[in-house]
Amino acid sequence: MSELFPTNNALLELAHWAGSHPSRLVLGTEGAVAATLPGGLFAVSAARTSLARLEAGSLVGFDLAKAQALLALEELPPEALAATQTNPAAPAPSGDALAFADLFAFEGVHFALHTQPVPINQIVCSPRARQFTDRRNLPEEILACGQASVLVPFMPPGLALAKEIRRRIVLWRDRYKSIPKLVLIQNHGMIALGGTVAEVQSVTEMAVKYAEIFVGAAMMGGPEFLKPNYITQIDATRLV
Repeated sequence: MSELFPTNNALLELAHWAGSHPSRLVLGTEGAVAATLPGGLFAVSAARTSLARLEAGSLVGFDLAKAQALLALEELPPEALAATQTNPAAPAPSGDALAFADLFAFEGVHFALHTQPVPINQIVCSPRARQFTDRRNLPEEILACGQASVLVPFMPPGLALAKEIRRRIVLWRDRYKSIPKLVLIQNHGMIALGGTVAEVQSVTEMAVKYAEIFVGAAMMGGPEFLKPNYITQIDATRLV
């Protein structure tokens, strides 16, 4: 099946990196990866697979435009997503497949990584999730992860979640005039977005670092956030 994935090495590199990262980004069969591919395709890791040991045979290919068209439906027929696969005999894809397809509609997004880091989940499983999403503590946090992140309420993977992620990103884009780097899902980890493997890796590692700082600061009576005008100024230096 590897001939369907002329750039699968980059996707496998990202998966193996996430699955073996010392920060325990994922354990067992947690997490998922996806990437756009030449010819209007995209690939996603199969359901219930270990990212650390992901192989080309556990990548599921889709026609990107056909998968994205499913977002217009009110309800998703059971076989609708499978009908957009490039190989009907492929394993079942990650439950994030539809959300990934829609994320690839946003400019510059070619890789997506869904992980479950402990410090991130400590926050998104707490009442402080909105605070961590909307505010920033340190200059490098802004440069790595943007002025703010996107927070999405928990719902099971599928059409409803994909639509809600899209709705939240569109609102975020209208406010900040760019595409977010980080989507946080309450009670379900985070999705890092980027144009390259290196960018997704950087966003992921920095998000985990600043989550650890946020949790520590909260335990010491904080955190103390940067003022909005400073956040805007620092973000502007990232874009030049």
